[in-house]
Formats: sequence, structure tokens, C-alpha cells
Amino acid sequence: MQELILHHYDFSPFSEKIRLIFGIKDLSWRSVTIPSILPKPDLVTLTGGYRHTPVMQIGADVYCDTRLIADELDRRFPGRPLLRPQSSGLALAVEAWAERDLFWPIARYVSGTNAEAVDPGLHVDRAALRGKRAPTIERLKAVARSEYGRIEAQLPMVASMLSEGRPFLVSDEITRADLAVYHGLWFLSAMPIDCSAILASNPEIQSWMKRVASVGTGASEEMAPRTAIDVARQAAPAAVRSSQPMDDDPPLWSVVAVRPDDYRTEEVVGELVLADRNEWAIRRVGDQAGEVVVHFPRLGYTMRSPS
Repeated sequence: MQELILHHYDFSPFSEKIRLIFGIKDLSWRSVTIPSILPKPDLVTLTGGYRHTPVMQIGADVYCDTRLIADELDRRFPGRPLLRPQSSGLALAVEAWAERDLFWPIARYVSGTNAEAVDPGLHVDRAALRGKRAPTIERLKAVARSEYGRIEAQLPMVASMLSEGRPFLVSDEITRADLAVYHGLWFLSAMPIDCSAILASNPEIQSWMKRVASVGTGASEEMAPRTAIDVARQAAPAAVRSSQPMDDDPPLWSVVAVRPDDYRTEEVVGELVLADRNEWAIRRVGDQAGEVVVHFPRLGYTMRSPS
């Protein structure tokens, strides 16, 4: 088994979701610290342009987006599964809600509260991702104030999932529902100004967060970014499983471009080598990393034929 390599940074909430999966599955992994803002030259050398955090690398296979990373870790390490048959539908529904309706108000609240406490470049970078101009400090603080109520309004939904005495949100075992809700709430205290006081009146949520955190993050060891590129160059992509394409997918081995739906980012261009209802994978060859297969979830991404 080739090493698990996570490209991440410490205060990235979506990275915390994957770090916890390593803990749940008791995995060892290599940690490559990447910048929180552009430029990210070593990361995009591997991905072909994808810049979001985190990215998981296994040899010459590169996995983008935490939903797909979670799927791949469950496929490779089925012990202590993140989705269980009796609750998988509910867990995925909670994940979708938490990473959209709960997380983004938290992100805006924490970022606005910390508007003057972090690198100003962070605000410029995140605005550019959305195709917007850099916000003023006053605007960031005003948005933070407005988002506070949106967070408070949703906390009872989390508390209600714990009201029947279960240790976790949808099951007696930790699932992706827990990770998706947790990593947003974790972000409340991830930046210099701690914003977690909003949880003070919810002791049941605080107790649940301690249970989630207790799984740990596995055993990690630092790796230099250039070493990760060398790993990819010296490896070969894993054999691709059989495709089950959807009707409107382009033919396998055609050149395609993939990017996230909601962001102004570079497209990743390469040959389509896998298409099924959950995943697209494209093959690229670069001067530094050699042959790499970059994997994306279908949900939340757009694929087209490049002009």
C-alpha cells in the first residue's frame, strides 16, 4: 500500500474532516502543508489547476473534494465504515445540509470576526474565488454580525439529533454526518479570535464535539511538497475500475475540462478515464509530476469539452 499523503493547512475545516477520518480508521499518513491562499505552485503541479483544500494523494492518484476522499478511504479501508446501510441516506442528507446551510454562515461569521486578525490576503483570495472584489474590513464585520443569527437558528437542529441519547447524530457509531457538522463547528475556534461562545447554551453539542474529537487524527509525519511531487513521478496511477458512464458523459479517453461549479478557478484538463454516477477521473501528464490521474466527485463539479 502506498502512503496516504494529505495536502492541507492547519486551520482548514474541510481538512479537519479528513484528518478525523484518518483517526477513525487508525491510519498513518504524511502531512504536506500547503499555503492557504494562492499561489500554490506545488499543489497545482499535482492537480493540474485545482487549488482547493484538502487534496489526498496516493502515489500518482490525486483525490479532490472531501466527499470523494471519504468515499475512497471507505473503499480502501472498509473497517469502521463512515456510512452504514441503515443510516447512510440520512447521514448523506445531513452532510449536504451541514456543508451548505450551516458551514457557510459559520465561515462568514468567523472570518468577519477575525477580519483584522488574519493575513489580509486571505480575504482577497476568498473573494476572488467567488468572482468578487476584495471586501472592506467594515463589510466583513457587518456580514459576521448578520450571520450570527443564522448559526443560532440552526443549532437546535443539531441538538435535536442528540436528544434521544445517541452518542452521535444519526447512529450509535460516528458517521459522515458527524464529521460534516463537526468540522464547521470546529472552525469556530480555529482562528485567533475564538468564536465558540455561541455554543455555550448547548452543552449537549459541546459534549458530542468532545466525543468526535476523541477519535484523534491518526499518526502523521511531515513531508516536503517537492517530495510529494517526486512520489507521483516515481509511481504509476492505479488500475482504473470499469466505468458506468451517464448518458450525457463524453466518451472515455476524450479530452475534458473539470472544475467546481461555484468557484472561479482554473479548469483541470486531461483525458477522461473513469466515469460513473459518483466520480470522474482524468489522466494528465506533466513535466514535473509525470502521469497523474486526478479524481473528482460528480456532484458539485462541471465537466465539458475544452474549446
